[in-house]
Amino acid sequence: MKNAILGTDLSAASDKIIDNAIEFKLLGVRKIVLVHILNLRSTDDFSEYDLGSAQEKIDSQKKRLLGMGFEADTKIVMGVPAMELMRQAKIQEAGVVIIGYRGSSWSKSTLGATASEVLHNIKCPVLLMAFSHEPDPKETEELFKEEVHHFEKYVRQFRQKEPKVELLHKIVNQHVLLTTDFSDFSENSFEWLKTHMTSVPKLTILHIQDAVRIKHLENRLEEFNQIDTARLERLRKEFRQVHPETVISNVLLYGNTKQLIPQYIKDNHVTLAVMGSQGRGYISEFFLGSVSLGVARLASSNVLIIPFNKKLKP
Repeated sequence: MKNAILGTDLSAASDKIIDNAIEFKLLGVRKIVLVHILNLRSTDDFSEYDLGSAQEKIDSQKKRLLGMGFEADTKIVMGVPAMELMRQAKIQEAGVVIIGYRGSSWSKSTLGATASEVLHNIKCPVLLMAFSHEPDPKETEELFKEEVHHFEKYVRQFRQKEPKVELLHKIVNQHVLLTTDFSDFSENSFEWLKTHMTSVPKLTILHIQDAVRIKHLENRLEEFNQIDTARLERLRKEFRQVHPETVISNVLLYGNTKQLIPQYIKDNHVTLAVMGSQGRGYISEFFLGSVSLGVARLASSNVLIIPFNKKLKP
């Protein structure tokens, strides 16, 4: 991989991603194209938009990337953010799209709107950089306006404040979790990780016996465990051949997949969760699987979603 698209809204959160961009070299990224999108769906973006100020800000971010040894370019475009990011990824032949997302501690455990739409239209790997969260000024502002209508000047002052944000995990590769259901999509993700990640100090390969899927076959659980333990061991040995320095653990659990993966991430201080965009029983390669989407919404880690690529299929 050489090229990456980094979606920037020129906020303090985007600056935090830029500050930590050196980590993207672990994915083989050599060139980063910063893309700032003037959202056609939001009239607010047009009413107060200052192109000169935006250009100055994105040029500053580019300069910092150049200082880290990346090739860098900038694009300020008009469009629908999710669609435009994917369009730019195609134009730039990008190997990954990088965007910030809200992470598990944000209200209602939701992804940001752009991140969610990108995942639903995924055509190349997407790296979601997780942030910690302090109260969002926009959320607090609405409550403030409801209760104190006559303090308009304070509302205007409050609107100008940036939320205080920090990346949850600045060292992306410290503990990588690969989830697998042994489908073609999961095998594809395994091949991607093995091929593109240049350094993986610690890797956990996790398979969950889905209690919902095999409920009527619980009497064969021991048999399934033996089969899947052997499958996990195969993956461990294959990864070890390419990355002999990696400490690898295989984990086999039983229960609700959508609940257990985020909980495992939290309990074991996972810094990057890698998973396929689909699993068994997928409907279409252009729609994100329910497990992948659920993990992306709830995970307290960075998340890398890999779409299916026939060229990577072992």
